Amino acid sequence: MLDHDSVRVVRNYIQRTGDRINNRYGGIIDRIRRIFVVELTIRVFREMSEDDLTHMAAGVAYYALFSLFPLVIGMITVFSYFLEPEQIQANISGAIGGFLPGSEQFVQDNIEGILNIRSALGLFSFLGLLWSGSAMMGALDRAINRAWDIHNDRPFYIGKPRHILMVISVGIMFPISMSSAAVVRTAQELPNLNFPVVGFVIDNMGYIILQGMSFFLMLMIFLMMYKMVPNTKTYWRYVWPGALVAAILFETSKNLFILYLEQFASYQNVYGSVAPVIVLLFWAYVSSFIVLMGAELCSEYERLKHNVERGTVRQDRHNPDAAAVQNVPVRAETEDAAR
Repeated sequence: MLDHDSVRVVRNYIQRTGDRINNRYGGIIDRIRRIFVVELTIRVFREMSEDDLTHMAAGVAYYALFSLFPLVIGMITVFSYFLEPEQIQANISGAIGGFLPGSEQFVQDNIEGILNIRSALGLFSFLGLLWSGSAMMGALDRAINRAWDIHNDRPFYIGKPRHILMVISVGIMFPISMSSAAVVRTAQELPNLNFPVVGFVIDNMGYIILQGMSFFLMLMIFLMMYKMVPNTKTYWRYVWPGALVAAILFETSKNLFILYLEQFASYQNVYGSVAPVIVLLFWAYVSSFIVLMGAELCSEYERLKHNVERGTVRQDRHNPDAAAVQNVPVRAETEDAAR
C-alpha cells in the first residue's frame, strides 16, 4: 500500500505531466475544440448528460408502448370504411413494420383481434382512442421542450389539441407510406409482364427506392416535429441539421436492428412469450433517444450560431412574462422572412 509521501509524489508527477502536455499541445487542442462541428458535438453530448436524456427517452418509450394499439385501432376504424380486412391487415402490418422492426408478427396478431371488434367502435370510441393515443405525443412534447431548455408547458387547452393533431398527422403519414410501398411492389411484378430488362432494373432498385422513400418520410416527420413542437420561436435553418442527423440515425439503427434480430438475436430464449413486447419496448426506447438527441442538436446548433451560452433557458411563447431568457437576438424583418 502506498504511503502518504508516495501518493503525493504520484500526484505531482501526474500534474507535471498534464502541464507539459497542455503547454505543448494545448494550442492544438483549443484550435480543434473551436472547429464548429467539434464544438457542436461536445455541447450536444454535455446537454444530453445534463438533461438526463436516457431517462427522458425511457419515459417516452413507456407512453409509446401504451399508445400504440389505441392508435392502430383508430387507423383500422378509419380504413375499414375504404378497404377490405385483408388489405387493412397487410398494409398496416407492412407500414408499422417499417417503424417497429422485429414486431411485425406481434402487431399482426393483435390486428387480427382488432379487426373482429372494429364494428363495435363508434364515434365516441374513436375519439377516446385519439385521446389515449395522444399520451405518447404529450410525453414527446414535454421531452423535446426539455431538450430545448423550455421548462414551461403549454396550457392544457392548447397542448392537448396539438397532441391530437400530431396523432392525426402521423395517421396521414401511414397511407402515404403504404401507397408508396404498394407502387414499388407493383412495379416489381413487371418481369412477369414480359418486360425483362425494365423489370430486372426495377426489381433490383426496389430496395433502394423503398429505403429512399422511408428516409424521406422520416426526414419530413423530424422536420415538422422540431419546427412545431418546441414552445418557442424556431426557424427552418436551425432545424434541418438535427432533422437530417436524426433521420440518418433512425434509418441506420433500424436496418442494424433488423440485421441483429435476423442473425444474432436469441431474445426468445431469455424472455419467452413476452419477447415481442420487450423488442417493441427496446426499439421504442432507441427511437425516442434518437428523436431527443436530434432535438438537442437543433437547440445547440441555434445557440452556437448566435454565440449563446449552452443551456440558456428559452422564453415561453405562451408566457413571455415568465422568468426566462430568449437566447436568440430579435431580428423581426430578417428572422420572420426566413421562416
